[in-house]
Amino acid sequence: MIKAVFFDIDGTLVSFRTHEISRPVMDALYSLKEKGVKLFIASGRHFLIMDNLGGFPFDGYVCMNGSLIMDQGEIIYSHPMDKDDVAAVIDVAESGQIPCVLFAEKEIVINCQNELTDRVARMIRLPMPEPSSLEPFKSSPVCQFTIFMNGDVEAERLTPVLKHSVTTRWHPEFTDIVPENISKAEGVARIIARYGIGQDEVMAFGDGGNDVEMIEYAGIGVAMGNAAPDVRKHADYVTSSVDEDGVVAAFRHFGLL
Repeated sequence: MIKAVFFDIDGTLVSFRTHEISRPVMDALYSLKEKGVKLFIASGRHFLIMDNLGGFPFDGYVCMNGSLIMDQGEIIYSHPMDKDDVAAVIDVAESGQIPCVLFAEKEIVINCQNELTDRVARMIRLPMPEPSSLEPFKSSPVCQFTIFMNGDVEAERLTPVLKHSVTTRWHPEFTDIVPENISKAEGVARIIARYGIGQDEVMAFGDGGNDVEMIEYAGIGVAMGNAAPDVRKHADYVTSSVDEDGVVAAFRHFGLL
């Protein structure tokens, strides 16, 4: 019996085309909530920019790929990045004028913007702050970076300087940088432990590379039809796309609706 469901946001619950949860999906969420199923978000987004969920009362949030976890409005876990890695990422971004978004626990900063950042911001309706230097944050707790570089540049300039952090990519033109040993799957595990819910009682939905561990961890891992092949191969079930209300289709397939 499924007692908890975890959802990625962009490309899973929320369409890149409409930037909102569709009416059929919203109705399905309320139906499950009325049945007592716990519903959670598990996203690369910071809680401060989860502004596209239509006001639905989710029970909790795995934010920034697991580096910050909230349950019933309370921060129950925070894992900042290693300070040497923070300084190294800032040096790479500032020296090369590479756009980079820094996520602190209660603050979001970007060093510079360009056509790529503007396009991504439109794609996921991401509000960008006014650019400012990242240098003051070298000695501050940082939960995550999102840096705008492709895989080749990442391998050349970023990977060699990260000692206690990892990258997780769900788009070819940017990657998230998070502390090692954290993931959406770890976030799911921490939340369900609080509720006494078993791993086999969890369903998880995702479409990106940063969802793979969560999809594998869940008792039922569901990949969206719009997910890449290397994501779909890890799923127990591949549903239809986000624009075809794939979440609803999966609920019906597994008898939750």
